[in-house]
Amino acid sequence: MLATREARAQLPALLERFRQAGADAEPVVIGARRRPEAVVLSYERYLRLAGGRERVAAALDAGAREAGETLGADGALEIANSELHTMRRERGTKRR
Repeated sequence: MLATREARAQLPALLERFRQAGADAEPVVIGARRRPEAVVLSYERYLRLAGGRERVAAALDAGAREAGETLGADGALEIANSELHTMRRERGTKRR
């Protein structure tokens, strides 16, 4: 974790790291007084995360409509886990 001052000083280097590594760059946790307050991540990783949420939300919506009911927490978790596995498989296929 980086302190706020340290993150401010290292921002140009962090941005360069994100440019070089893209979605593979590790996120950076920033905080004050040893308490995490924010996470900085590459834009590519952000898009992957945002896209994953949208896919899960769409899957939940479609599943609930098909069933004619609302999914419980267990059902939503099952769909989310399935979507996460799909995303990981796709990512592995793209890297080959």
